[in-house]
Amino acid sequence: MSNGRSTGSARRGLGEWLLQRFSGIYISGFVVYVVLHWFIVPTADFADWRNWLESDPLRVFATLFFASTTVHAWLGMRSVFVDYLHPLWLRLTVSLISAASLLAFFVWSVDVLWRLSA
Repeated sequence: MSNGRSTGSARRGLGEWLLQRFSGIYISGFVVYVVLHWFIVPTADFADWRNWLESDPLRVFATLFFASTTVHAWLGMRSVFVDYLHPLWLRLTVSLISAASLLAFFVWSVDVLWRLSA
């Protein structure tokens, strides 16, 4: 027999909440970096853009940016779906379409980013 009381679902959303906050912080930081880079080192032509985007550290950070954006968007949309789409079939359908779209966005963005020098 357990002496402690069950918390039920009281701590269920903590992981999602933390992911939402950390992904939001990373997205904000990356956007600030990109904007500052544009002002400090202006890119004059396509070759400058390509050289900047072909650097491996930027590719890694941009991949993390796209992953964070995907996770952030999914968690936000999932919360809206759970709160406002009450029929289970509708919630599942919209969730599957959204998840597939977000996954396609992420795969496409990483493919474009890492195939630049190919």
